Amino acid sequence: MLGRDLVLEAFREYGVEYLFGNPGTTELPLMDGLVNYPDIEFIVSLQEDICVGMAAGYAQATGKPGVLNLHAAPGLAHGLGNVYDAFRASVPLIVTAGQQDTRLAAQEPALWGEMVPMIENYTKWSWEVKSIEELPIVVQRAFKVAMTEPRGRCFYLSLPISCGRNRTQRPCL
Repeated sequence: MLGRDLVLEAFREYGVEYLFGNPGTTELPLMDGLVNYPDIEFIVSLQEDICVGMAAGYAQATGKPGVLNLHAAPGLAHGLGNVYDAFRASVPLIVTAGQQDTRLAAQEPALWGEMVPMIENYTKWSWEVKSIEELPIVVQRAFKVAMTEPRGRCFYLSLPISCGRNRTQRPCL
């Protein structure tokens, strides 16, 4: 099973109906996988702050966590204004963002950045996936953390295209 399917299957199990996002190249595997999950509708936004606002509005209206995917470090930075607002209002969000191949981190490829430190002050828990095996665990923890009292406060999950230390490791997404 591909990492994207592990994530999307977990979203389905948690009753995610809408995935809000502004996709880019690092999110292409997740977008490609959505064709197999027609019960999860992707709502596109042309700017990340609006995307976070839509997910937060959905969460406030339904009582369910808003689930969204942002595009890499610049996308996360653009969304931080409404992430901060959601944090202050205790709105439950599951915030994910694509990340470059972690094997290239030392070269600092385009759009790469240390995203966990960028957002961790506005979350209950933040994590960057280090292996495909931990995907089901961290997604489960994301929903548990977001919905545990005090409810809300964002969870952030960085989803690298590929993660690990060797060249033979399967892609994360």
